[in-house]
Amino acid sequence: MRRIGTQEVALASMLGALSAISEIIPGPPFDIPFPLLPQVSWDITGLPIMVSLLLNGPLSAVYTGIVGCSIIFLRGNFSGGILKVIAELATILAFASLNKGVVIKSITAVGSRVLTMTIANYYLLQLFYGIPEPTVIGLLPPIGLFNATQALINIIPAYIIYARIKSTQSNLPSPKHSPNFTDQSKNVTEKKFFARLEIV
Repeated sequence: MRRIGTQEVALASMLGALSAISEIIPGPPFDIPFPLLPQVSWDITGLPIMVSLLLNGPLSAVYTGIVGCSIIFLRGNFSGGILKVIAELATILAFASLNKGVVIKSITAVGSRVLTMTIANYYLLQLFYGIPEPTVIGLLPPIGLFNATQALINIIPAYIIYARIKSTQSNLPSPKHSPNFTDQSKNVTEKKFFARLEIV
C-alpha cells in the first residue's frame, strides 16, 4: 500500500472534519431514525469517507474515518464509536479489495458491512449494553437491513460526487496545450536561437 502525500493528508483531514460535523448535527439529512429500529439512525458520516476512498485510496479513507469517528468517542459514546468504526472499515476495505466495476464493489461492500456488523452486534450488544442473547438475535435482522441501506447511502452519493469531480478534471485544459504554455515555450525557443546566433 502506497504512502499518502501532504495534499492527500490535507484532503483526508478536510473530509474527516466534514464527517465529524455531520455526526453532531441533529435532524435530517444528518440524522434520520431507521423506521424498523428507531434506536439507530441513518446518517451521512460515511459519505466523506467513501469520497476519500474513491479519490485517494484506502489509506486516505481510513485516516478520514478515524478523524470523522473520533467525535463519537470525544462525546463519550465509546460503544457507539467502536461499532461505527467497525461498520465503516468493513465497508471501505471490502470496496477497495476488488479490482472490479463499481456495482460488484458496492455489492461486496454492502455484504461485508452486513456480515461484519451482524457478528459484531451479536457479541457487542451483549457485552456493551447487557442485552440478553434472545433479544439480540431478534434485533439482528432489522440491524442487517439498516446496515445494507446505510452502506448504499454512503456509496451511491459518494460515487456521484467522485464522478462529477473526475468529469470536471477531464474537461480542464492540459497545461501543455494552454496558450500561456505555448507562448512561454516559443519565448524560450527564440531566446535559445538568438543566443546561439550571438555565439556564432
